[in-house]
Parts: sequence; C-alpha cells; structure tokens
Amino acid sequence: MKNINKPSDYEEIVNRVKLLSTANIRQWGKMDLPQMLVHCTAQLKIALGEITAAPQGSFMMRTALGKWIAFSNFTWPRGTDTPNEMNVHMNSFTVTDIENEKKELLDYLARTKSASQLMPHPFFGAIRKKEWGRLVYKHINHHLKQFSQ
Repeated sequence: MKNINKPSDYEEIVNRVKLLSTANIRQWGKMDLPQMLVHCTAQLKIALGEITAAPQGSFMMRTALGKWIAFSNFTWPRGTDTPNEMNVHMNSFTVTDIENEKKELLDYLARTKSASQLMPHPFFGAIRKKEWGRLVYKHINHHLKQFSQ
C-alpha cells in the first residue's frame, strides 16, 4: 500500500503537487485549489502537533474495522468526514496563492516524513508513523484526484 514513508510514493505525491496550477478544475466539493492545499497542510500540522485536534469522529472509526477501511486500498468516498481543525470553512486559515500554498504543503510533507514522532490522529487516536504515512498519502491523493491530478 502506498505510503509517504516510501521514497517512490513520496516522490509521486511531491511531483503531482508541483504540477497543480490554475488549470486544475475542481471535480467535486466546496474547496477551491488554494483552500485544498491549506486543508492538506492542516493534516500535517496536526500530525506534527502544530494544530491541536480534539478526539472526534464516530466510534466506528476507532474500531479495527473502521481503521481497516480507512487504511486499506479502498477509495475514500467524496465528502468523507474531516476533523474540524482541518475544515477550511470552519477555521480562519490564511489562504494565499497556489504557489505559496504548494510550497508550504511540500515543506510540511517533508517535515512529516522525517519526523521521529507524530501526534495522535483525531479520528484514530495513537497510530504508528507507518499508519500516519498511509493516511497522509491517501488524503493528499484523494484531493489531488479532486483537482484532476
């Protein structure tokens, strides 16, 4: 399974983020491209402990079955729940232009990949670095597909 901790998977995500531009049109959802980049960066800030995220989500998410579904190769459905702290419409994130947001996302992606310890996930609680790497890959991949990348 793809994971940002694997060099080839990490490079794939980095290259796809670098290709994003104003030509990438949203296929679903409410976020525009810069907001999506801020949203993805917020996940990494949670992992690194720069944004404190309260435990949340359904009980199902914390079960073995819920984790198996989230971490598996199943494609996440459009409109999947997101932690409140990552919701760009509920929070007062500063959103700049695409190039600045891409740079920040890639910086946080590198920091997350190299971190020795990551914080608990708001839906899944304490998870291993490998599991964080899997979730980060799946999350960013999901949103890159949202913008045809």
